[in-house]
Amino acid sequence: MTKTLRPPLISKSSYMAGLQCPKLLWHKLNEPEVFPEPDALTQAVFDQGTAVGTLAKRLFPKGLEIGARVIDKRMVDELSRAALAERRPLFEAGFIAGRAYARADVLVPVGRKQWDLVEVKSSTKVKEEHIPDVALQRHVYEGAGLDIRRCSVMHIDRAYVRRGGLDPRKLFARTEVTEEVEEVGGDVAGNLDEMARVVDQPQPPKVKIGPHCFAPYECPLQDLCWKALPKHNVFSLTRVGNQAFDWYHRGFLRLQDLPRDEVATGKQAIQMAAIRSGRPHVEREAIGGFLDRIEYPLYLLDFETVGPALPLWNGSRPYQQVPFQFSLHVVEAPGGKPSHHAHLAEGRVDPRPEILARLKNLLDKRGSIVAYNAKFESQVLEESTEAYPAFAAWWKRAEPRMVDLLVPFRNFHYYHPDQLGHASLKNVLPALTGRSYEGMEIAEGVTASLEYLRVTFGDVSQAERRHVRAALEKYCALDTFGMVEIVRKLEELVGDQTPRPEVRARRSRG
Repeated sequence: MTKTLRPPLISKSSYMAGLQCPKLLWHKLNEPEVFPEPDALTQAVFDQGTAVGTLAKRLFPKGLEIGARVIDKRMVDELSRAALAERRPLFEAGFIAGRAYARADVLVPVGRKQWDLVEVKSSTKVKEEHIPDVALQRHVYEGAGLDIRRCSVMHIDRAYVRRGGLDPRKLFARTEVTEEVEEVGGDVAGNLDEMARVVDQPQPPKVKIGPHCFAPYECPLQDLCWKALPKHNVFSLTRVGNQAFDWYHRGFLRLQDLPRDEVATGKQAIQMAAIRSGRPHVEREAIGGFLDRIEYPLYLLDFETVGPALPLWNGSRPYQQVPFQFSLHVVEAPGGKPSHHAHLAEGRVDPRPEILARLKNLLDKRGSIVAYNAKFESQVLEESTEAYPAFAAWWKRAEPRMVDLLVPFRNFHYYHPDQLGHASLKNVLPALTGRSYEGMEIAEGVTASLEYLRVTFGDVSQAERRHVRAALEKYCALDTFGMVEIVRKLEELVGDQTPRPEVRARRSRG
């Protein structure tokens, strides 16, 4: 006798996947093995959501956790129905209605029979995609026999400043979304019927790539759908937006194949010309003008920061970028050998006071402070001195010396075909100098932040902690040494142009 398998239930995450792309939904419920393992960032987002949810539960005393470790949806449904009679706040109560399943963050009893639905999010506001998420939950709970009075989203108040222990009463804001949920609630049943039809098909539906590949979430199956694209594809054109999808669906994959009259002037035209010639675009006069504005000695600065939803230190806000590390290369005069200074915070204390003190001593009183996308470094220092005002006067004097090395690349005064339409340090450094981050254990900022948090606040061995800290120091040092080499390359490009006497004297002082 052949055993009849039950059709898969459509959960919250599956429902949201189905709204984004039916092909994504089909694979999620029929071929989950094609999904890549969560990367470090994705896992960190999951872990952060869990931590936020755990803290939010403190606002509902006497709450009852429903099958915290139970995975089987039908068992959770049984446990949840049994718990309704308790008339206590219920955490993670899950119910089945037809082909749909939803598990609420919090169900709050109201009066004798009603319930309020509270969805906890780690965002700082209610987002558009939260509404259909909550609407699916309400549909399921009412289908299971519950009387839902109101729906709300509990999210983080970004204005909260930690003082002592985390205070969930001040950290969280609660926004009612009942009206918005009712507006889309009528679509849920039809959406579920269509999704069930898609899921029950033997093959995935054919879906063209489009803006839905990125919204409201970046699709984890992009490699499956986008693998045929060449290196210089239409999506790599700078500031192309959704126009690239129109070109793609008209049969244009390579940038080189686009009709010349369809590409805008300016930066896009520069990128196209560089691809067709195979040579970089160089505007020597504009680069020379940029170099004329920098003054030696140069202080090439880069921060690594953490910005968790739940602030770690007094005087910090949710998602505020707090520096835990800096690298500083100092070049006294054009062509001079750089000296290196670095700091990586030890222990779990607030790293900002020591970083500010060290930088105050290292940056001297003259010379340009150079950063790549300097707005970020400036903001980090500004917010750090707000928390530690003893350094505010120093920063006010130093801030006008900041110079943004991104400028000539953002403006396409220099553009290399290998930048693929981007002006970030990770794209510019290998294209301009041949030096890259390839093969490094830590090769980008998000990983650096996560690894610092893991070895500083997690349970790891001393050997592992030393290993990761060495990798952090190596990574951050390359950021600033890379800037040294970029400045040198720019100077070489305009080497045949002699600066004005007053500029030459200013750039060589010291």
